[in-house]
Amino acid sequence: MKHLFLLITLFLLGCDYPKDPEHSFEEARNENLKVGVTLNPPFTDNTNGTLSGTEIDLLEEFARKNNLQIQYTVDSESNLIKKMENYDIHIIAGGFDKKTIWKKKAGLSAPYNKKKVFLVARGENKLLQNLERFIFSKTKK
Repeated sequence: MKHLFLLITLFLLGCDYPKDPEHSFEEARNENLKVGVTLNPPFTDNTNGTLSGTEIDLLEEFARKNNLQIQYTVDSESNLIKKMENYDIHIIAGGFDKKTIWKKKAGLSAPYNKKKVFLVARGENKLLQNLERFIFSKTKK
């Protein structure tokens, strides 16, 4: 039994956890964090041609803390979901709640205000884990 436990432990230590099969987090570090934005004030807005809102502020702070540059794409929800499915977008912001119709096509972050979430490309757990650590650090204050 000890040998089985040791074997399982060694196997798990050798695994690259959390998985990030499309390397979204590394891509964000080496290039840009690709954020899709669907306009939904006060979460996301584009007044005077400048993106703003509570979710934009959160993502900007997340990017600063992780030394990431953000590349924004403003589009409709359905177009952004298609781009996310092709891993052309890492995160979608737009005031989504936990019961969003897109939860079958995208991963959901932990809620940042008990209700609102970001959409994240499915399977990109390293990116999601880093985003959620940031969210938890903000909600504990």
